[in-house]
Amino acid sequence: MREFHIINVGVSIITNYQRSLPDGDEIKKKQLSENEFWTTKLNQPEFLNKIYNFVKEKPKERSAELNSFLRKIEGSSNQTEVYFVGTKTPINEICVRTLERFVKESGLTLYTPKEVPGYFMETTYGENRVKSFVNGISDMLDHLVKIAETKKNEGYKVYFNPTGGFKAHVVAMALAGFMSGCEVYYIHEEFNDLITFPPLFYIPKGMEIELLKKLMEKKEKYITGAEFNQLLIEFGEEMDRLNHYGLVEYELDDSNRPFRLRITNRGKVILRQLIEEKC
Repeated sequence: MREFHIINVGVSIITNYQRSLPDGDEIKKKQLSENEFWTTKLNQPEFLNKIYNFVKEKPKERSAELNSFLRKIEGSSNQTEVYFVGTKTPINEICVRTLERFVKESGLTLYTPKEVPGYFMETTYGENRVKSFVNGISDMLDHLVKIAETKKNEGYKVYFNPTGGFKAHVVAMALAGFMSGCEVYYIHEEFNDLITFPPLFYIPKGMEIELLKKLMEKKEKYITGAEFNQLLIEFGEEMDRLNHYGLVEYELDDSNRPFRLRITNRGKVILRQLIEEKC
């Protein structure tokens, strides 16, 4: 069976590289948050080659992502495709580019979607910072669930690897795996071994499933007007609960009241799985 691995990317490559440098080296002293410096390095092919060769020499020791991924595929003869997910920062892009190059030169397939790239949550400032952060996490979660569902329908066994990366990304990555019914694995630092998570997610039941089915049957993306109001009367509590878990989504009007509703990609995936289990 073909395998598809969705891997969260952190900055372990850079931190390990910094540790390998002598104390007086300029790069060793640089903070990970110094975006202007790392942007300069991102545009220096010589530096990128140094980082790549550093990782290639001892991939498991120098990249948390490769440590877990390479262990997972050891001994496997399956066709493997890899999708790296990172943040919109220069230091993370250095790491993503290094990993992508490693995968391609190892003869594996690199997945590069056209609709949404593998970068999320660019740093923002000012009053919209928190809102942008939350929206970024939500978009990432919905996107990853959709990608997983697409690949499963194409015949792949899909894995999620949240070993590296920003804490919020790790949570979203693992949750996407649980929601889409995929295996979630990572390296446990203390055990220095692969750990596979058991399934962890809220499963809808009863009238919640009935509401999801009604929404799934609709050709329109959103349900509005009288039809929405009727659903609100019949399934008000279920609607709130499913919205809380991200299986449906409703928008609020100027008076802060729900006025239209849709089923999310996550809701579609969960509903399909429940239907299949009953068949």
